[in-house]
Amino acid sequence: MSANEDALQPELSLEQGTQLLLSLSSMQSPIAHLPADASRNVIVVSSKPSATVADRLAEEGAELSAVAHIPISGAETEYEGPMWTCDPLVPDDLTGLSMRLSRAFEALGESGYLLVENLNVFLMYAAENRVVRFVDHLTELAEDHDITGIYTLVGDAVGEETCDRLRLSVDTEVDRR
Repeated sequence: MSANEDALQPELSLEQGTQLLLSLSSMQSPIAHLPADASRNVIVVSSKPSATVADRLAEEGAELSAVAHIPISGAETEYEGPMWTCDPLVPDDLTGLSMRLSRAFEALGESGYLLVENLNVFLMYAAENRVVRFVDHLTELAEDHDITGIYTLVGDAVGEETCDRLRLSVDTEVDRR
């Protein structure tokens, strides 16, 4: 599905605090599926470089000074812009990611969005049981802060049993493959 086809999809409409598992194809941009009101107080966890995330969010109308990016990568990335970012985390450092997200949720206050791009990255580097427990912990943490969580995965690259286990942690699921 191309970026133009992404735009033709019906907009996601989520109540504040909802936790969503979003299945996409490998070529779709998770950012293109953010609800229209997700233009500020957004935290993006992504393996893409911060500059790429910032460009894509700007295309969607996000206020970059009210966005945070937590990069998941083994390499340092350079970014100079209004979006907050931090040193990258390796994909199996789920504890470090949880700590950073806890601080980010506190900074957001009582509303906002969390977009975790591509859970497949975590599933490649960490044991499935750890990732499932992490998603369960993360959804509870987001709910406690009334943060709307969108957890994306390339649905065709994840087994049905794994998807079933991840579904237990969320309120709803949307398949946009």
